[in-house]
Amino acid sequence: MVIDHQHQFIFVELPLTATSAISKEIREQYGCEPFLNKHATYDDFLRKASDEEKKYTSIGSVRNPLDQTVSMYFKYKNDLDQRFSSGRKRPGKWLRKSLAKNRDAIRYQYIINNNATFENYFMQFFKWPYSNWSIVHHKEMNHIIRFEHLVADYRKVFTAVGLPITRDLPQANKTPEKKADFWSYYESDAAKRRAKFVFGPFMRYWGYDFPEGWNNIKEPWHAQMLFNTFNVFKKLYWRFLR
Repeated sequence: MVIDHQHQFIFVELPLTATSAISKEIREQYGCEPFLNKHATYDDFLRKASDEEKKYTSIGSVRNPLDQTVSMYFKYKNDLDQRFSSGRKRPGKWLRKSLAKNRDAIRYQYIINNNATFENYFMQFFKWPYSNWSIVHHKEMNHIIRFEHLVADYRKVFTAVGLPITRDLPQANKTPEKKADFWSYYESDAAKRRAKFVFGPFMRYWGYDFPEGWNNIKEPWHAQMLFNTFNVFKKLYWRFLR
């Protein structure tokens, strides 16, 4: 998380939504400061913030999960900086760090040991409706930066909160090998059906659409029901345990 006391805003860093690039830029170029840890949630902020800081403008970010999932596969596959093979420490609470480290180790080893394609990986690990902690507070935030409009949204949002933006956002942590048309990695009808089930409710929540070529594949009727049910428990975890 990044805070700026002069312009009175916070930037909440949701993983895999270009937050590293944004955070680096606004800290190095405009003097913003880190607050708590990198991926602290808005609830973490509220627990530590002063009454005055709680009034600061809030900024978050989101990303199409179809794209985000492909990107994460290539991060595992390429293991840049030995992020997954070394088991390096993560910021945040003990429970979050333990769960994330275990998940990453399992997925990384599966891809490496099986020379797994994206579809192999996706079908192996994505079996229930997806969500992330953007569903807890992001809809209530003052500004949202969408990964799909990153350069324009970055300039628009941070100009609106008062930063004297002087240049476009530099690219950082570009995913090696990944093609721009991320939807093409979901090649088979089985993968597309699974994606509709797994991502459909979350995409609808954030206003994302599936490719038009997938219109013949219907989202299962129970996807929304499961999404709503699981999120009751996930929100408790994200707010109080994560």
